[in-house]
Amino acid sequence: MKDTYDAVGQLQLDNPRDWYSAEELNLLLEDPEPSEELWWNTTATREWEQLVSVPQIAQVLQLVTEEGHTFQIEGEEPIDKYAQGARLADGNFMLELAVIDGCAYNMRIAHGPNADQASSHPDEDVEAYGPQSLTLAQTYEVLAGWVSGKGLPPGYGGSIHIYG
Repeated sequence: MKDTYDAVGQLQLDNPRDWYSAEELNLLLEDPEPSEELWWNTTATREWEQLVSVPQIAQVLQLVTEEGHTFQIEGEEPIDKYAQGARLADGNFMLELAVIDGCAYNMRIAHGPNADQASSHPDEDVEAYGPQSLTLAQTYEVLAGWVSGKGLPPGYGGSIHIYG
């Protein structure tokens, strides 16, 4: 497994800024374990593997290379939460986080001030380069917070679709 610095080096910042807050930089340098035991797979791997560190998320995302390829991260049985996503035609990712409590409360993640206004209906596509089309770095940022038990980073939100 690669260490934190190698994994973070794989992230491409599509919208570089002149400054980053200390909190953002610290998040990239942390090497925490997930807050609970989680497992992952992708279209390319099919086999479930344990997620042993937060930086490993970058490696998982790097395996999702073609449009329509997917990834999933979930807990042990009985599953009470999961993350799933897919590579989009624009090269970015669609990301959904869910909590299961009798029903699955599935939130499609978006960025920006109107993140909660975008549709999360499964039959509606994600708009190319729209607020639900997340870059690799944005997808990593959201998943790192989710896996660490910290929730969504500032600037992200979503709308919920309930299954069941």
